[in-house]
Amino acid sequence: MGVYAHRFIEVLDKDNKWKALPLWNKHEEDSYGKPDVIVGELKLKKHLCFLQRASSGFYSTASLLSEDDISHSISSEELSVDVRAYVAKIEFPINWHCFSLAELEAFADKCEEHIYSNLADAFHDRNMQLIVKMLASIRNERANGEENEDEDFFQSPRATYGDYMEDYLSVVSELSWIHFIIHEVYSYYSSDMIRVVFFYG
Repeated sequence: MGVYAHRFIEVLDKDNKWKALPLWNKHEEDSYGKPDVIVGELKLKKHLCFLQRASSGFYSTASLLSEDDISHSISSEELSVDVRAYVAKIEFPINWHCFSLAELEAFADKCEEHIYSNLADAFHDRNMQLIVKMLASIRNERANGEENEDEDFFQSPRATYGDYMEDYLSVVSELSWIHFIIHEVYSYYSSDMIRVVFFYG
């Protein structure tokens, strides 16, 4: 079955209390449970928890041990009422983590700059390598058919791009998903008043 990051989006209301932002979809008659809301012929199901596989990507469990981890631990008492009620029946112990939208936005910018920096270094190293090879007397160094063991290793720009782009896209994907919910669905715009809380299970 695997490990998932169970994540919730919360917003700070005018009373300085966190509340969860649900998403709604059409309730299918053959699904388990009953609809949460019935408006005429429309039957809707409410979703507070959004699952994300923790085997890779932004919510990889390994990222919690990295220096780039932007999340921090919080207690269950700090959660919104709806989130506490949602997980009340879960029997295993839960370690909660959260990050604000502002922290995620800053992290995405940092990741983007990191890619630019490493690509610039890779192009510089590659160009310097070509220049050195043209100017050096390769024939003299390898006159006896021996390889130069002291030759530096240079990573190609393409390999550098591949190393960093996948992680960056996972951050951007999560950021875009949250932006869609808070801007297009709910029209919230203050990044400091929006956070994601999550646990692994």
